[in-house]
Amino acid sequence: MKYCIDKYPMGSFRKQKSPGRYIDEIKYENLKILAKHIIEDNTFLAVYYSSTYEVGAGKTTSASQDAECYTELVNQMHGTNLTFTMKNLVFKPQDLIKRAHELPKYSCILLDEWEDAHYLSELGKALRQFFRKCRQLNLFIIVIIPNFFQLPPSYAMSRSVYAVDIRYEGEFERGYFRFYNFERKRELYLKGKKTQNYNVVMCNFSGRFTAGYAVDEKEYREAKLLDMLQQEKEPIGKDFKAILFRRVYEYINKELKIKVSVKEIAEIIFEVTEKTGFVWLKDTKEPQKEEISLGNGGFPLPKPTTI
Repeated sequence: MKYCIDKYPMGSFRKQKSPGRYIDEIKYENLKILAKHIIEDNTFLAVYYSSTYEVGAGKTTSASQDAECYTELVNQMHGTNLTFTMKNLVFKPQDLIKRAHELPKYSCILLDEWEDAHYLSELGKALRQFFRKCRQLNLFIIVIIPNFFQLPPSYAMSRSVYAVDIRYEGEFERGYFRFYNFERKRELYLKGKKTQNYNVVMCNFSGRFTAGYAVDEKEYREAKLLDMLQQEKEPIGKDFKAILFRRVYEYINKELKIKVSVKEIAEIIFEVTEKTGFVWLKDTKEPQKEEISLGNGGFPLPKPTTI
C-alpha cells in the first residue's frame, strides 16, 4: 500500500506506478496501532537490526520510512503537524535525550547506528537516562543496532514493542525484513541469545521495502560524514583511527563519489602525514563478524499478526 500520497506525487521515484511511497500493509497496520495510542501517555521503543550483521542491508532506509509513515498517521489521527526530517535523526546515544526535549510530543526519533566500539554500552546508558527523564514526552524511539542479542535484556524483552530484522535475501538483494512483535522478539532473545541463532523463533510476518531515505539523502550523508569526522577528534585508539580513516576515504570517494586523495584526507582531515594515511589504508583490519546460522526460518504466518 502507499502512504504520503501528497508528498510523493507521480515522478518522485523510478518506476513509480501511483502517488505515494510503498509500505508493507501489515507493517502499516502495526504502525497505526502505535500512532493511535501514543497520546495515551505512552512512549514506544522499536529495534532495527540485521541478523546477517551486514553493513548496507538497508536498516536506516527501512527505519526512516517507517518513522515517516508513523508521523503521517499521527497527524491524520490527532490533527497534529509533525514532520520527520534530519532534526528527528541522531547519530550518538548521548544526543538522544537532548533531541527528545527539542521535538514536539508524539514525534519519532531515529537513533542511527553509531560507528564506535562503545556504542552498545553508551546506548544502554542513554536508554536508561531517557526512560528515567523523558518518558513523559510521549515519543516513538527507533534504535538501529548491529546485533539484537547485544541489547540489554530489559530493552530487548520489556521496553521495546517490536523488532525488525533487515536482511539480504538471495544474491545480496536488499529490501527484505522480518517483523517480530512483543511476544516473538522476547522469545527470540531468550532462546537465541546464547547461540546467536536468529532462526529459533519464526517471525510474525516478513515483507519488503523500497529504496530511498525518508530524509534528504545528501543532507543525511553529509551529516553522517561530519559525525564520523567528529569522532576522530575524540580520544580514540590508534587502530580505530586507522579503521575510521579507511571508512572516511571510502565514504567520500565511493559513496559521495567525490575524488579526494589520500594526501588530502590525511593532512586536512586527520592532520597526519600522507605516509601515515597510506599505512592506515593498507593495514587496516576491520573487526571480524561473528559467525551465525542463517537457516531457513522466518516464513510469513498465514494471517496478519499485530503488536
